[in-house]
Amino acid sequence: MKIIVVGAGITGLTAALALRERGHRVEVVAADLGGLPVAMVNPVRGKRGSVVAEAGLALPLARRLYSRYVPLHRGVWRPVAGELREKWRRKLEGSPVACEWREGGVFLPGAFWLEARRLRAAMLAGLPLRRARVVAWRERELLLAGGRRLSADLVVWAGGAAGAVHTGLGGRFSPGSQLLVGEYFASAASSGVFAAGNVVGGSYLPHRNRYAPHTTRYSEVVWILDRARALLGYQPRPLGVWSGVRWRLDGAYLHELPGGFALGGFGSTAYLLAPLYARRLADLLDS
Repeated sequence: MKIIVVGAGITGLTAALALRERGHRVEVVAADLGGLPVAMVNPVRGKRGSVVAEAGLALPLARRLYSRYVPLHRGVWRPVAGELREKWRRKLEGSPVACEWREGGVFLPGAFWLEARRLRAAMLAGLPLRRARVVAWRERELLLAGGRRLSADLVVWAGGAAGAVHTGLGGRFSPGSQLLVGEYFASAASSGVFAAGNVVGGSYLPHRNRYAPHTTRYSEVVWILDRARALLGYQPRPLGVWSGVRWRLDGAYLHELPGGFALGGFGSTAYLLAPLYARRLADLLDS
């Protein structure tokens, strides 16, 4: 089957590789090859220690896939305040996520961080790529900027927040930023913000009901640095910034649409959940 995958972020790339491994002829169409510099693959989220649904399936699958392409930096330290410790403990003990309780918090040996740009470049290297912007999707046909049309037996839309309007699925759009810093954190830590590699992040501004490009605000930089100081005990040296928008669909990430499927809406858990849902898409097509 000839399949066009729209989008070269982590969702599109995992889908394209999963489908190609099942024998499909896959072409990736994307205008933008950018993306966040560092990804945390961490199944324990937020100040309350909520465990991502399906973490037990998703985390080992993500580790196996990504380790083919880049080194994984294993282990994430999560400081936990004393008054929250018992609540965290109850959530983690009833979950499939491995944890090691230590003074001041919990260490997650199965979580990891990776260099996201390096990963995406390595995954894309073996895939046919057409650099183009899609302006319309009509069943099995795509209209590109400039008027050219592409057709396939199936279209998989994995265009992220910027292309979500073409799916008609709605959702929430959360702008945010990461700071590139002068320090290097070989071991990841996360509380309010995370520190991993040469990145501290990230900010999450209020949700919007539609996509709009995001440019980092000065107030975001101040917010990130304040929380980095609380996490690290000192303020890292900012050297640059990445900004983007996360698309969130709250649990329904794979949708059948006329002429194909829409895959995405993972929000900040894309690097954790995308390999699992890419495999489910491939299984669905096989059936």
